[in-house]
Amino acid sequence: MSFEKIVLLARTREERRRVIAFVGVGPGDPELITLQAVRTLKAAQVVAIADSGTESAVLQIAGHYFEEKEVLRLYLPMSGDLRDWEEAHRAAVRELLLYLDAGKDIAYPVLGDPSFYASSSYLMALIPSRYEKTVVPGVPALCATAAALGIPLAQGRERLTILPGLMEGESLPEGNVVVMKAGQHLAALERLAADRTFFLARNVGMQNEYAGLLSEAPEAYSYFSTVIIKP
Repeated sequence: MSFEKIVLLARTREERRRVIAFVGVGPGDPELITLQAVRTLKAAQVVAIADSGTESAVLQIAGHYFEEKEVLRLYLPMSGDLRDWEEAHRAAVRELLLYLDAGKDIAYPVLGDPSFYASSSYLMALIPSRYEKTVVPGVPALCATAAALGIPLAQGRERLTILPGLMEGESLPEGNVVVMKAGQHLAALERLAADRTFFLARNVGMQNEYAGLLSEAPEAYSYFSTVIIKP
């Protein structure tokens, strides 16, 4: 059910539950944000965004849809161990609940899709059931990467393995492999590229876009880097 319908139905209740929507805004290209995501961002009274101390990619992609709204910045570290994140997640949820209890509906936009390696999944699990929660799916980076490269992710009965990075010493699974958030792992990947085809898509739909063979990519770092490895 859409964010707007949930809000409309909730308003018919004597004491409605406030709504928080976790909104996927796509992999970086502003044109890959969905119509439902745009409607949800425009309908929310408050927009909450993750703040890790760096420039917000979410604001670059979708900020113009909520320029006139109150923006709540939540400190959420993007590195370290999950155990180190737990208190930051709980502190962020406490802030979100203050706004919900004040009668304000919230949209929380995230890169890609909210169910796929996203900070929103941790927050969603901590929000009590007395609040209405909804998810707006977004285009994940692996789909945008395959489209930019013009190659299939998998065909027929082929398997597809998705990794959240690849460290030195790790081995690759067989079959088709996608390495997400690969910007810091390109050197390790290149050393494994002897007998398989490695593709890289970087900054798809943005400045300094590259889509092609990993071996031919100019040296540069970008958070928006996804590698597809074919058998």
